[in-house]
Amino acid sequence: MEHVSLYRPGLEELSFRQELLADPDTMAYNHAYGGTIRFPRERWADWYARWVEDGTGERFYRCLRRESDGALVGEAAYHYDGELGEYLCDVLVSARYRGLGFGRQGLELLCAAAGENGVKRLADNIAIDNPAAELFRRCGFRERLRNREYILLVKEL
Repeated sequence: MEHVSLYRPGLEELSFRQELLADPDTMAYNHAYGGTIRFPRERWADWYARWVEDGTGERFYRCLRRESDGALVGEAAYHYDGELGEYLCDVLVSARYRGLGFGRQGLELLCAAAGENGVKRLADNIAIDNPAAELFRRCGFRERLRNREYILLVKEL
């Protein structure tokens, strides 16, 4: 099995994130919220400062990089959501790299990084029809809430 690692991208490497969010196949899970997401270059510097260079501990972002060749295959992030009172996480793997175990590895790496950064619990609100909920369960997340729109899954770190 191939392995991935968390990689802190440079500002110009946000072109990968732009492509990831613009890919209809990758973003198909997000159909209920509009599908693809625009991430224009003029937003990169501010976004990078808040997500990658953040010194508050409220946000964390890394790319998932395949160790064999350095290819960027996805992203992993978390941020504090004051409304929910939880650190919400996100792992997104490019559609062309799905089914290779990168999502599970990315989620496990993200949980480890969050724990090292002092986060006690991660959560994700996953759309009710998103098959990724099973991945989160296999990684130790437990259902805390369910409504018509999403399932809130949490994991103590």
